[in-house]
Amino acid sequence: MNYEQLTLDERYHIQVYLKAGCTQAEIASRLGRHPSTISRERRRNRGYREVYLAQTAARRSHQRRVAKGEKCRKIRGQLKDLVEQKLRLSWSPEQISGRLRLELGIQVSHETIYQHVLRDSRLKGFLRYCLRFAGYKHHRFKKSRMAERTRQRKNWLDQRPTAANERTEIGHWERDCIVGTRGSSVLLTIVDRRSRYTRIRHVPRQTAADVAKATLSALAPHRRVNKSVTNDNGTEFQRDESLQTELGVPIFFTEPSSPWQRGTVENMNGLIRQYVPKRTNFDELPRWTPQALEETLNFRPRKILGFRTPHENFHRQEAPLLTDQSLHFGLEFSQGS
Repeated sequence: MNYEQLTLDERYHIQVYLKAGCTQAEIASRLGRHPSTISRERRRNRGYREVYLAQTAARRSHQRRVAKGEKCRKIRGQLKDLVEQKLRLSWSPEQISGRLRLELGIQVSHETIYQHVLRDSRLKGFLRYCLRFAGYKHHRFKKSRMAERTRQRKNWLDQRPTAANERTEIGHWERDCIVGTRGSSVLLTIVDRRSRYTRIRHVPRQTAADVAKATLSALAPHRRVNKSVTNDNGTEFQRDESLQTELGVPIFFTEPSSPWQRGTVENMNGLIRQYVPKRTNFDELPRWTPQALEETLNFRPRKILGFRTPHENFHRQEAPLLTDQSLHFGLEFSQGS
């Protein structure tokens, strides 16, 4: 059985449940985890005065993974000294790799050496400047304009309201785009963190303007409850200032390359892929597909909601899905093979 790391959302749940006085067995049952997982999580990540905090636990877990990765790296010890010595002599990673194999019988790919230089660069080291053109002509070392803009952005995830993190009220949304075939349109998915209620829109082009327009269309009916939006740092989400003004709510951004920080919408995207698998050309789908997907998923019982539906949770209305045969929602089968 494969073990999966606890997500940040699950850690927030653990923090809330512990504060409410739940036992480890109860928490494990609610999260669908083994009790030993919860026990190990608490033991490893207890903070000041034995208080468990989700953010602290996530940070310590990341630090342990980094430390473990360092121990498992090929380039360390005497080999590390040798590789860095040849880099200082302006040898290329490919030349070092080839000579190690020829002279010492050591198998280290040039890609492994590049990654070693890249890690050193992230730590403000100088090894990259030993490469030809100081690495400036290599894609690994290019600083994108997007990275510079995201560093200056104000609304990071750690500033998001506690109610959004703990899912205590509706109106805190996560959004993402599902990509089909290259060059085709995309599906914009927006999910309420508490109720898992979902809005889906077909977007003809994956541009900031088109995605902003679709976001306004999807969330306009819920202006009274809208409180925040969370998304990643994709180029399609960069018109945040004007969109925040039009929506009237703040937009929060996750850290780069951290999909687990918006796990709700990631999970929903996985459910949507049941009907529109990868490499689907969204331009060829019927116009009613996004609405049908919405209804299918919003009227499907969810275990995490106590087998209530997202529609019932969001609108606080019960729907007789089993007894009323006249009710029919969404898609009956996957369009994938």
